Amino acid sequence: MAHKIITINRLSGSGGGQIGEMLAQKLGISCYDEQLRDMALDFGDLDESKHAEIFKKLQDEKKPNLAFYRTYDEGNLNVAPQMSALDTVFDLEKKIMLKVSKEEDAVIIGRCGNWVFKDAEDVKVLSVFIVGSLKSRIDRVVANSDMDEAEAKRHIKKTDRTRDDYYYYITKSDRDDLNSYGMVINSGIYDEETCVNLIAAAFEAL
Repeated sequence: MAHKIITINRLSGSGGGQIGEMLAQKLGISCYDEQLRDMALDFGDLDESKHAEIFKKLQDEKKPNLAFYRTYDEGNLNVAPQMSALDTVFDLEKKIMLKVSKEEDAVIIGRCGNWVFKDAEDVKVLSVFIVGSLKSRIDRVVANSDMDEAEAKRHIKKTDRTRDDYYYYITKSDRDDLNSYGMVINSGIYDEETCVNLIAAAFEAL
């Protein structure tokens, strides 16, 4: 029997990460987010300290600096030689995601998950994009952090720009292309619990 995977992409401040975690808890399945990076490094037998600066640049830069990312690894059974660090880590994350899909039902947040599974076989996939008005997202960030409205707006715009650039670098397509998703939910209209229930209903119908 094919396993089911929910991928969640989200606009910054939309609460997509929290919705994904709540959804996984409701469905009794695993939720994979930032830990995918650590799993990828373990799978590739890579030293995290060696790539610490690269991950910092990933967070700080508006878009990938290709010259910087050409920090090559020697290669091993799970890492192709002569790949940039950015491509190496994503390739490992992709392998982990596909491996997970063969073993269990799961929620996967970010990591270009909808693109990874677009042509996957023997797995049922629900790709979700969580959106919201800028005001609703600013309000959510302010309520859950020490930022004021101006800081929250800058944070949201920077985060979305970084995610958009990374997604395009990996997929050569736009993250906000709604044709790439099976479900788009506005968390500025629905509260988190309602968002969870809507996605869970769609998941059960797969």
